[in-house]
Amino acid sequence: MPINHNQRGFATLTLSVLLLSIIILATLYTARFKAQEQRVMRNHAASQEAHLVADAALEQVIMLIDSDRDNLTRTINGVIAGATYTANTIGTRINDTPRGDIDLVDITVAGQSADGRGQRTFRQSIAVMPLIRSAPDVPIAIRGAMNVSGSFQVVANPNGGGDGVPLSIWTSDDVDINGNGTTCGQQEFDQGNCASLPFSERGDHGVDILDNDPNFPDDLMMYLFGIEEANWTDSRAMATAEYANCDSLNAASTGLIWISGSCALSSGQIGTEENPVALVIQDGDFRINGSMEIFGMVFAFRTPGNIATYDFKMNGGAVIQGAVMANFDPDLSNGNLTARYNAQVLNNVVTNDAFRRVYRVGGSWHDF
Repeated sequence: MPINHNQRGFATLTLSVLLLSIIILATLYTARFKAQEQRVMRNHAASQEAHLVADAALEQVIMLIDSDRDNLTRTINGVIAGATYTANTIGTRINDTPRGDIDLVDITVAGQSADGRGQRTFRQSIAVMPLIRSAPDVPIAIRGAMNVSGSFQVVANPNGGGDGVPLSIWTSDDVDINGNGTTCGQQEFDQGNCASLPFSERGDHGVDILDNDPNFPDDLMMYLFGIEEANWTDSRAMATAEYANCDSLNAASTGLIWISGSCALSSGQIGTEENPVALVIQDGDFRINGSMEIFGMVFAFRTPGNIATYDFKMNGGAVIQGAVMANFDPDLSNGNLTARYNAQVLNNVVTNDAFRRVYRVGGSWHDF
C-alpha cells in the first residue's frame, strides 16, 4: 500500500524527537557526571589542603611548645594561608625516669581548608626532657683521685649525705689534702669562718668527704646526661653553643655550653643564679686567674681513649657557685679552688627551658 506524505512526515518527526530526547538525556547525564566529578575533585583538593594545613599546624604547635616549655596544656588557634586550625595540648609529668623528670605532651590538631569543605585531624606525642638527668648533690665530684697541694675552699651541701649530713667532696679514689684548704658549711662560709670552723682540713678528714666510694658512677656522662661516654658526641650535639675556648662567655651565657679545648678566664661573671650554665670542658685545661664567678656546673670531660692530664686551676678569688665534676684525675696543684654548693643554681640547671629539649615520641603520629 502506498505511503502518503503525512505518514512519511510523522515518522520523520517521531524519529527526530527520539534522537533529540536521547541527545538531551546524554547531555544531562554528562553534565551531572561532570558536576559530580568536579565536586569530588573539589572535596579531594579541600581534603589535601586540610592535610597540608594540619601538617603545618602540627609543626607550628611543636615550635610554640619548644619556645615555651612551661606552658604545656593549652588550646592554640591559628591561621595558615587563610585556613584555620585548632590545637589542643595536654601535658603530663612523669617522674624518676632514666632521663630524669620528663613531660609527655599529647597534641591534637584539627586543620580545615580555606573553604571549610575539608578537615583533617592529626595526633602526635612529644616529650620535653631535661639535658641533665638530676642536679648533682655535691659541689665536687671526681671519677678518680683528688690530690690538692694548693689552696681550696669547698662549701658543702648540708644534706648531701642524707638529712643533716653534709657532703663536700665525692670521689671514686683517695682524697689527699696536702695544701692549705678546708671544707665548711654554708653559714660558716657566709660569715668568713670557713678556715676557723671547718668540716675537713689538712690532717683531719671529716665525714663530709666521701672518697673511695664503690658506688661512684663508672660513667659520669651517663650519670649527668643519660648518654654513655662512648656516645659523647650525642651530648655535644645537644649543646646550646659550642666554642673552641671560653673567650666569649659572660653573664648572659646560659644553657649547655661545650668547649672543645682549653678554657682560660680572667675576671667577670658567667651565668647568673636564675640563668646558669652547664660548662663542659672537653680535653682541655681549665684555668681562672682573677675574680671570676661562675654560676652553674663545670664538667671537665676527657674523651675515651685519651690519657692526657689536664689542669684545673683557679686563682685570685675565683668562685664556682654550683658544682665541679671531672671524669679523670685533674691536676689541682698550686692553685686556689673555691666551689660552693648552690641548690638554686643546680635546680635551674635541670629545670630551666635552656636545659630542656623537645623530642618526638616515635610511633605516636596518626591521622585518625
